[in-house]
Amino acid sequence: MENTPARNNYFLILYVFFLVGIAGHFTDTYYDLMLTLTPYILLLMGIFVLLFSGVLRSVNFIKWFVVTYIVTVILEITGVKTGIIFGDYIYGDVLGFKLFGVPLIIGFNWLFVIAGAFSVSSKISDNKMLILFLSAIFSVVFDYLLEPVAMKLGYWEWKDSVIPFQNYAAWFIIALTASTGLMYSKSKGVSEYNFVKGSNLFMHYFFAQIIFFLALNFR
Repeated sequence: MENTPARNNYFLILYVFFLVGIAGHFTDTYYDLMLTLTPYILLLMGIFVLLFSGVLRSVNFIKWFVVTYIVTVILEITGVKTGIIFGDYIYGDVLGFKLFGVPLIIGFNWLFVIAGAFSVSSKISDNKMLILFLSAIFSVVFDYLLEPVAMKLGYWEWKDSVIPFQNYAAWFIIALTASTGLMYSKSKGVSEYNFVKGSNLFMHYFFAQIIFFLALNFR
């Protein structure tokens, strides 16, 4: 996948959107509007990354995307209904339309967190095992930073407001598995993970969200 100068500059749009979001969340006048727009912004930004990163040229990436989305939504539904995967939690209404208690945007965001963590890891090392391990670790770190803000904003709620270690263990295993699927998906003999490795947009989307949640810790 070719990274043109124009494509490499698209990341600025991501940061602008999230900086505006930070400002809106810190402004009482627009706070409720920001919450209402949350699932739509996540959808819009995700589509933006997909369209302008170039990954949609790959049939195998699309297959990975669809399968991983379905699997993560099923895991979330199972988790909400039973508590056996992540622990005892329920989703609020902020993240939009829900299927069996799980907002459909959640599976979408899982994909970008994992692909973003994978992209970051791929820029640190060329060792496949290390890339997979770091992808899982970075995904867990993302969730660790996200959790307190997500509860504050009403995205979801943990039983007794306690985030169990089980949640982070599940994140690690799921991210490791999905990253492995991304790495070993093949297209014309070329490792499919290069489609994500070569795109800065996934990495910047990952960082933009981290900045967003870190900033909202101070609200």
